[in-house]
Amino acid sequence: MSLVAWLWALLWWGCGESGLQAIPGTTTRVARPEMVQNTELELKIFTSLEECAGTVKPEDVRLCLPHVDRRSGEVRVAIQFRLDSDDFPIPLSEENLRVVHKGRTVQDGPGMSVEIIPHDPIDAPQLYILVIDGSSSMNETNSKGRTRMDRVRDALLMPDVKSAFFPAGGTKTGVLVLTFTSGEPVPLGGELRILDDPQAYTRLVKNELAVLSGYTHLYEAVRYASGPLLQQGAVRDFIDVYQASPTIIALTDGFNNMAPDDTCATNAERLSRLLDSLATIRRETEDIRKRPTVFTVGLGQPLRPSFDLPKGKENTVPASVLCGKRYADRRIDGDLERYGIDNASLKFIADRGAGFDYVRTDRDGLAEAFRAAAAQRYTWFEVRYQVDPHYLRRSFETRLRLLSYAEAEASVRIHPSAWLDGPPGQRDADGRLVPRPYRHTMTVIMPTLGLLVALGFVGAIGFHGRRTLLGRSRPGRGRKR
Repeated sequence: MSLVAWLWALLWWGCGESGLQAIPGTTTRVARPEMVQNTELELKIFTSLEECAGTVKPEDVRLCLPHVDRRSGEVRVAIQFRLDSDDFPIPLSEENLRVVHKGRTVQDGPGMSVEIIPHDPIDAPQLYILVIDGSSSMNETNSKGRTRMDRVRDALLMPDVKSAFFPAGGTKTGVLVLTFTSGEPVPLGGELRILDDPQAYTRLVKNELAVLSGYTHLYEAVRYASGPLLQQGAVRDFIDVYQASPTIIALTDGFNNMAPDDTCATNAERLSRLLDSLATIRRETEDIRKRPTVFTVGLGQPLRPSFDLPKGKENTVPASVLCGKRYADRRIDGDLERYGIDNASLKFIADRGAGFDYVRTDRDGLAEAFRAAAAQRYTWFEVRYQVDPHYLRRSFETRLRLLSYAEAEASVRIHPSAWLDGPPGQRDADGRLVPRPYRHTMTVIMPTLGLLVALGFVGAIGFHGRRTLLGRSRPGRGRKR
């Protein structure tokens, strides 16, 4: 067999191994994904052109297919969540998904990172429960003379926020507005009303949202909104009739504060009880669509800007974790509340409530947070993670597990070419790495093949040339005279 034929045979064998799916335009192949059975949601990993073309927009198909870039160390897979084989859009962030590469959690590795890119937001039936801090500190004004409650009201009445709560197109949504200080929250206007049109919502927020007085019973407000409130007749009926998911958005400008001598450490046990309550409610609500999702919004500066949640999902929060060494024994009233808001508690609550936390300081920032909490449901996601390129030289398994929203897990085995790198990726206009067409790899192969072919011709020409020259220089044998 000639060298050229042998090389083409090797290329054919390397790309056509039995049982693997070739990714068009690359040298990458993937095995059939394995989904963990008997979980609450199905976690689908896209591996074929047909699957992607049937789910995503035509211009996004290239982003849906798996991709391995050895130069940068980036791996990309696209996923979707399903319930009873139907698409099930959910909110998702890096904190909600565990990514394991070759048995090692990517989020725990030095120099490794994970990015979740959502695609195709969808308007699903929702019941938005706004739980707004009405304590006396909400009367404090800024340099423009606007109180904190003014900024909240202005943000809630912005057109794009109202459009997020009441999307066009016939999707059934409702909004229930509560305010809280001490004790249980109270419905805005004194009556438990589920608002189903933007005009009624505008009138109520504009005319009734005001500062009350008293302390900030934040934890009790979240516990009530995520538990007892959902069992009240009108609320329960709305959720059941429209199969609406309850989405709680809790806003505060400070700390959970129940007495004048409360310290940050005092809240550790109270927060632990709330987190345990959230976990119990979500676990015992069998219909995933009816599980409450909790988003938190802080108005002000974070007291602990660099705070990160500890690993694991323990609901018992020590004071040293909630407050750090610096703030544990300091009073909230008249002390800590002057320096910032309890962003650590907000992050814990949102994480256990399967939502997100936001800390903002002005009207526009608050509006952004409200829009995000109202629109964080997406049809599918890109999962992009970064590892040392050394770990991409051989076949590897990528395993994904949903951590907080529901139970879901799946894995896929990816096979980069063992002898040839795929075409390196290129950055698009948004700075994201996207695959180059396969022809970029052929620009390496074809010159090599051309050189081999040329050498073959040169060798043949040289051989025949020598024969010709030698034949002419010798007298012919057996020539008759």
